[in-house]
Amino acid sequence: MKDSVWQQLIRNEITCQEALKLLVDEQGNVDMSLFDTGVSKRFRSRFPKNYDFPPVIPLLHWQDRYYLGSPEPLSPEQISQLSRHTTKHVGKSFDNPPQIIPITEKSYRDCSFKLQIDIELVNPFKSIRLFEGKEADDDIRSFAKMYLLEKKGQTERLEFLLAAAIHRRASDVHLEPSEGGLRVRYRIDGILQDIIKPEAGLESKIIGALKTRAEMNIVERRIPQDGRLKLQYETDEDRNVRLDVRVSTYPVVNDHNAESRETAVIRLLPQKNPFSNIDDLGFTESARNIYNGWLAQPWGLIIITGPTGSGKTSTLYTSLQRVADESKKAITIEDPVEYTLPGISQGQVHNAAGMTFAVGLRAILRQDPDIIMVGEIRDQETAETAVDAALTGHLVFTTLHTNDAISAIPRLQSLGLDSSLISDALLGIVSQRLVRKICPYCKEPYEPEDKDLHYLGLEREEAQIEQWQKGRGCSQCLNTGYFGREAVIELLNADAQMVKQFIRENEMTKMQAYLNEIQFDSFRLAAIDKVTKGKTTVEELRRVIPYTSIRKSDAKSSLPR
Repeated sequence: MKDSVWQQLIRNEITCQEALKLLVDEQGNVDMSLFDTGVSKRFRSRFPKNYDFPPVIPLLHWQDRYYLGSPEPLSPEQISQLSRHTTKHVGKSFDNPPQIIPITEKSYRDCSFKLQIDIELVNPFKSIRLFEGKEADDDIRSFAKMYLLEKKGQTERLEFLLAAAIHRRASDVHLEPSEGGLRVRYRIDGILQDIIKPEAGLESKIIGALKTRAEMNIVERRIPQDGRLKLQYETDEDRNVRLDVRVSTYPVVNDHNAESRETAVIRLLPQKNPFSNIDDLGFTESARNIYNGWLAQPWGLIIITGPTGSGKTSTLYTSLQRVADESKKAITIEDPVEYTLPGISQGQVHNAAGMTFAVGLRAILRQDPDIIMVGEIRDQETAETAVDAALTGHLVFTTLHTNDAISAIPRLQSLGLDSSLISDALLGIVSQRLVRKICPYCKEPYEPEDKDLHYLGLEREEAQIEQWQKGRGCSQCLNTGYFGREAVIELLNADAQMVKQFIRENEMTKMQAYLNEIQFDSFRLAAIDKVTKGKTTVEELRRVIPYTSIRKSDAKSSLPR
């Protein structure tokens, strides 16, 4: 491993200017192998605990001067504020004020993350202590096996990566062999972010430690494997938090290397129930009122649509918890069961054993249920049985993969369902996408560009631009400007008489025009609500909702209907 430039400086091996050239190239890329996090510790120790830093990374401290990397120019006032804490006063000016060195946005993010890991998680067990309890693993042999395989160091590295992932609210950890070593990425708020590459040669050892912990075959690298384990951790706010960890490996080939290598993905699922109430899902006020009306019905079909990763499971589980009580029997068939819900009987698809959605749903109807949840409608038999259940006194929840709410109706028709039966059974359809929320720690006012207004179909005078916000980027959000997620929801109220008539007559084009005319709870109105309340940005909406999906629900749009 290379010595930091500061270490080379104090040995008089290089000059300060040479050190800076080694540390930051002409394009502004920071050499992470030379980056010394100790400089930042000394720099930050000079400031109050909750000081609001501008976007700077301490790169070097030499002869009483700090050299700070920044992806953007700093104002004289910002430099002056930094100087007050880092340099000596000479009259009305400062001796050796900080020198600002331009660096790329990527280098700024990489350095920021490394600093967070190094400063906040020097000992990951101090802020998040992972441990295996009795319920997590009754057999101490798993530990003994790791030590016998001389994987103690790798296990500690693995636990460190898991602790950092939990600390950063990651849902998945990706371990990928690469040319320079093991590439580690976290999926945070739905977006993969590069973390740090450990030294080369550790890929197989760390993944081997993971496979041992997940009780997988550590010798077999030629085929994919799945495993799981349970962990517990503690934070300052919560004790004895349980975590379900699912592990998947996949054999890969790198640069025609004959040696078998594997990539691994670790899914982190808190066992603590993460589903709170309907108000937290992301509905607009009008859509939430309609949806609560559906939940109060004794029978009918409610469909949640959207692509994989759009939050459908969260909406389903939150809804189930809302309607299931001691006076009702709630039962599910899922693939797989993501979380266990108290008071609800949950079943899982097992295709190899003949337990399909259709088979499970037929069996559920013999269990005297009041509320049924079908994880997904994939075939005609499941669709027909679900509609029949909704028409015979059951409240049925299910999902479909469609791009918007209206498209769920022709999808059911394509599975062979009669339009009249769909009309009679259907309470409504929710279509949703997950968007990242603006970071509350660094949000600031933002004036939209014309292209932003055009995307939403708004004129500037009606856009409430004084409410628009964006995230500047800070250490809390890894300089992304976003922190957390919520759904953007389109809602089609199929309980309305006119909508039922359009469904019976299979007039989807006329129904779209009618819905636009009455300003139904479309993706467009939901997106406008999110932006004008300072919850997310047009840039983020554009990432998950195509322009055509926004504009086709605009009554002013010239797009054909």
